Amino acid sequence: MGLIKVVVLRGRPVGATLVGPQAGELIGLWALAISSRLKMSAIAGMVAPYPTLGEVSKRAAGAYFGPQLFDSPALKRLVGLVQRWVP
Repeated sequence: MGLIKVVVLRGRPVGATLVGPQAGELIGLWALAISSRLKMSAIAGMVAPYPTLGEVSKRAAGAYFGPQLFDSPALKRLVGLVQRWVP
């Protein structure tokens, strides 16, 4: 068990904290992303071996997009319409 916290500014990570077993092995990706000014979409789109601890970085980047994608009023209306038509 562990924790990952990523600070994002304008779609790019500017800081990351990892706590847990083998955190030192996982922080390298975030150091590279910050120094190279990668976007969160690049990290979310990476192909990570599954199931490994390295996948946690991809999941954290993917979680960044959750509120942007699913808190939209238009999307909520669309989902409501689809749910009425699909049993």
